[in-house]
Amino acid sequence: MIKVGVMLSGCGVEDGSEIYESVLTLLALEKAGATAIATAPDIEQAQIVNHYTGQETRMETRHVLSEAARIVRGKIVAASEISAHDLDALILVGGYGAAKNLCTYAADGVAATVNPDVERLIIELNALGKPIGAMCIAPVVVALALRNRKNNALVPTLTVGEAGDVATHLQRLGVKYISTGLDQICIDEHNKIVSTAAFMMAETPAQAETGITKLVEHVVGMVRETNATYQG
Repeated sequence: MIKVGVMLSGCGVEDGSEIYESVLTLLALEKAGATAIATAPDIEQAQIVNHYTGQETRMETRHVLSEAARIVRGKIVAASEISAHDLDALILVGGYGAAKNLCTYAADGVAATVNPDVERLIIELNALGKPIGAMCIAPVVVALALRNRKNNALVPTLTVGEAGDVATHLQRLGVKYISTGLDQICIDEHNKIVSTAAFMMAETPAQAETGITKLVEHVVGMVRETNATYQG
């Protein structure tokens, strides 16, 4: 069975994982015949937002791992306890938590750092030639994690949908940026990275579903192609 890690960053678009994107990813993986392995860093959230009022609250603390566990009914493993050897691929879900908890992009822009366990996992997978998918704002996490690779590594090709500030920042991080439509995916065949806009452009789950499903199917297809090559 193909095992695909799903990197979450909490629960809720404003301070964690985008829940629609998370569920659509999990559903697409199941339909594609792959097993989802949910994971998240075991750290405190950078920010807590009341999703009813839209206001930040400083009266409590929440943890990324325990919040992300809400989405997957508790079936989750800390990012520190998983390696690229445990997975065939990794998909990073969007939501502001990706920019606040998986890395510090929301606060620091192109000078951001990536959570060490998240960065390690992305670098390991890339070094082993295993596919990585990223949606919404999460391609920024991939770009930040891979910016210090060896000089002979090819520049990643990524999208967050249409051109804008995030696209400009990705280019400053050394990324080859491709503008895409809402239902399209960007495929970097050499680096085995697939990205899509999702809720960077979508306004409803139905609008996001096509691109997310295409991303999942292509990531799983890359795994199957690699497995077939080794078996052949």
